[in-house]
Amino acid sequence: MTETNKFFESKSTTEIAEEMLGHILTYDSPQGKLSGIIVETEAYLGPDDMAAHSYGGRHSAANDPLYQQGGTIYIYSIHSWLDMDISIQKSGIPNGVLIRGVEPLTGKDIMDENRKKTGFDTTNGPAKWIRAFGIMDKTFSGTMLNAGKFQFELKKSKTPNHVLATPRIGVPNKGEWTDKKMRFIVEGNPYVSKMYKRDMNLDSFGWK
Repeated sequence: MTETNKFFESKSTTEIAEEMLGHILTYDSPQGKLSGIIVETEAYLGPDDMAAHSYGGRHSAANDPLYQQGGTIYIYSIHSWLDMDISIQKSGIPNGVLIRGVEPLTGKDIMDENRKKTGFDTTNGPAKWIRAFGIMDKTFSGTMLNAGKFQFELKKSKTPNHVLATPRIGVPNKGEWTDKKMRFIVEGNPYVSKMYKRDMNLDSFGWK
């Protein structure tokens, strides 16, 4: 087992989703190095979770990365946009964590150009940061973090001052799963999706 596998397989899926906040994700893109700090995640708990792509044991070529070892990238389409999950737990247990928002570090100018946006709106959503990173297809789906173009730093870069757990976004009509608090955010960070201006901490961005 690699250190990357260990990180994504050694705790519960919700614990890992929360732990991922403050870690740096880096993409060695054709345009240059792009990186950001993860500020928002959502946990999906596999066959029992009515909002999960593997609910009821669904298994297809498209969602197969969820069934692979912890740390496998899963990219999928939502209304012509792309989102990225990371598979959590050991092979055969199709749990995932959606990376919903990142705070840009390296390559912000490239991200702005890719999105034709500036400011917090560049990467404050799951499809937004993917497009900001210049990812336009599912090429990396099924590949491993830390084994190619995508690097996930296993040590936390920054520590949230406070983590908020909320219901996931865009999960209506899923019974009890609609209200379960499986979305984790760095409180006050302006790169969290759907963050009201009044709730933004523009001094520390929510970091200690």
